[in-house]
Amino acid sequence: MKRTFKLVLLISLIGLMSSLSSLCLALNQEFDVKDGDSITVMISSQELSKISIKGDGRISKVWGGGKALHFQADKANGDLYIKPKLGDLLPNTSFFIKDDMGATYTLVVQAYTQTPAQSIVLKPRVYRSKNYGHGNFSSLAYKKAVKVLMKAMALGEMLDDFYNEDHEQLVPLWKETEIGLIRTYVGEDLVGEVYSIKNISDEDMVFDEREFLGFGRWVGAVSLERLELAVEASTYLYVVRSAQGGGEK
Repeated sequence: MKRTFKLVLLISLIGLMSSLSSLCLALNQEFDVKDGDSITVMISSQELSKISIKGDGRISKVWGGGKALHFQADKANGDLYIKPKLGDLLPNTSFFIKDDMGATYTLVVQAYTQTPAQSIVLKPRVYRSKNYGHGNFSSLAYKKAVKVLMKAMALGEMLDDFYNEDHEQLVPLWKETEIGLIRTYVGEDLVGEVYSIKNISDEDMVFDEREFLGFGRWVGAVSLERLELAVEASTYLYVVRSAQGGGEK
């Protein structure tokens, strides 16, 4: 009986040590977020933990949680440092932050004694502007960004600075075709769209990419996987737009 008790106790202690080790090792936390999201973060109850926005983003406002949390703003870098005032937090202690793009997030905080200082990074799904201006379609930086986005769409790859979303949306354009939006890449300056095009007519079709430059507003670049399409055959159309209409003439 004593031997069994010791074995159970040993297993329990191993499990507890494993859990504590996991908490101690979790020094960096990253979260993909969008406006209005609520996330749960882990912080140290003994040391300051840092909260920042990915890249050039800044935290512009903090409110709530003042009775339970100590806040220390790094105004030079737009970061925030937090720590419980009394070491232990009540369950579901939370506060709000707003970034410099106007998005607001709710952070639910859990504090642990054995956890060291944490670095918490929020990665908004809409990111900061690059070094090309809105609508400067002729700039080298813009052309390079378009090429990178076009390549990613053609290969079905993800890009760190873009939020990806799959769709099943039919787009009525010509009665001879069946066109559907299947994926979008949303960034701060550019939006990429991937469409499938199927020839549902009784004749082969030949496309000209210039036909799609008027495919909605603010189109900056288009590319077709194939220009010739046999009956019942399909291809892909890639469209890049200015995200905020800067390229509109």
